[in-house]
Amino acid sequence: MAVIAKAFSKILMPRINPHVLGAAMLGSVLLLGVVRVLVFGDPTAGQMVQVLAIPAPGQPASLSSQLRVDTRHKDENNFVVETSHGEPLLDGVEDPGADIHLAKGTNTSKPHGTARVSVNMPAPDKALTEPGPGGVLPIVAADGRRPADVYARPFPLPTNSPAIALIVGGLGLKEATTLAAINDLPPQVTLSFVPYTRDLQGWINKARAAGHEVMLELPMEPFDYPQNDPGPQTLLSSVSSAENTRRLEWLLSRAWGYFAVTNYMGSKFTSSETALAPVLRQLRQRGVDFIYDGETRRSSLSNVADAEHLRWTIADRIIDTEPSSTAIDEQLLHLEAIAIQNGTALGAGFSWPITMERLKAWTGSLDTKGYVLAPASAVLRARKGGASIETPSPQEPQMVAQSGH
Repeated sequence: MAVIAKAFSKILMPRINPHVLGAAMLGSVLLLGVVRVLVFGDPTAGQMVQVLAIPAPGQPASLSSQLRVDTRHKDENNFVVETSHGEPLLDGVEDPGADIHLAKGTNTSKPHGTARVSVNMPAPDKALTEPGPGGVLPIVAADGRRPADVYARPFPLPTNSPAIALIVGGLGLKEATTLAAINDLPPQVTLSFVPYTRDLQGWINKARAAGHEVMLELPMEPFDYPQNDPGPQTLLSSVSSAENTRRLEWLLSRAWGYFAVTNYMGSKFTSSETALAPVLRQLRQRGVDFIYDGETRRSSLSNVADAEHLRWTIADRIIDTEPSSTAIDEQLLHLEAIAIQNGTALGAGFSWPITMERLKAWTGSLDTKGYVLAPASAVLRARKGGASIETPSPQEPQMVAQSGH
């Protein structure tokens, strides 16, 4: 700008200081920009705006104490959609988290981006949370509402048709696979997310907006640990109950909006009643259900979960232990037979491309076969007779007190 101004000064106005001329030209450009905004509107509308929130000294990382990036834009229907991302700054895990809000006036009958919005899936409720080490922890609300009941997909089971539920796990680590599960599988399919997922809350919000209920995976110790390592904060049979409680709280506070948790590995951990009992007790106290994928039948789950009054169940089949079309189709036929015999069946699988392909084809044929595809929570409630779960009394000691939080 100064060079151009100097050239003009030599040619046209030799008596004018080039710096003064440059300042005048810059002012003209800014004035034109203001006029353009007034006449044509803000050309940057919909772009990203960064807002830095500084936590108070000693405040734990939480949804209210993160570096946040807010994006506001209008969709094709002129409805405002707001998305915010925050960095929880957790050791060993990079995960900015996300809160997705549909602003007032949002049309819930049409999709936003890749998500199909469902009015039947309630938004995350702050009455069901308390501050945790990685964000917020689930709790039973003061009025007795449990996250397991609030965040489960509403679905009354029919009495005259066998029901089959499916859980697809390992989600969040690969964008293409996760989007395919959210958008291509029927909303009755329950989706299970890895706790180390980058932008875990954002993925959970997308899944729930599309009508899926979601679960969180808890890494648990296998028999060949540490050669086979499920990841950071793994629940171990060799550490104290206070340490496992600390790890559990870290995992549970990675996101909110899940109705239940499930195991990732865990053959050794689930065989130890001593290690398992405090973890299942805290899940019950926090109002979160548990679904075991059935990795091993040498588990202490039945005795411990029943003693702790935890609502739980076990998958009847892991459908893709052998990830091939023939093997998966055979396991799905087994689920059909179990559903006819028992009234319900529950299958679990991983988000392999072949698993997604076979499930998409199979779920499309269920209606013609006379089966009902149901969320995992509906099958869990049916198996437990819809019984209410005891919540902690004010006098009952909380596991959270033992962990030092």
